[in-house]
Amino acid sequence: MENKTFDRSNRDPLFDEVVAYARGQKRLTASGISEKFCIGFNRANRMIRQIEESGVLTQKESNNERI
Repeated sequence: MENKTFDRSNRDPLFDEVVAYARGQKRLTASGISEKFCIGFNRANRMIRQIEESGVLTQKESNNERI
């Protein structure tokens, strides 16, 4: 799998809104984003990866916590 760095030009149009939402959540899931923003699960999952790659959110730990 190719390691991609965060590219601001390719970020989702909802990126800033989802980041604001994520900061208020203890757990961030693709299904939660999908439901909150009425978008598909795959798009929500891509957004989580974009948020991780941007450094706003850490990758999920074994206990499902993010720092």
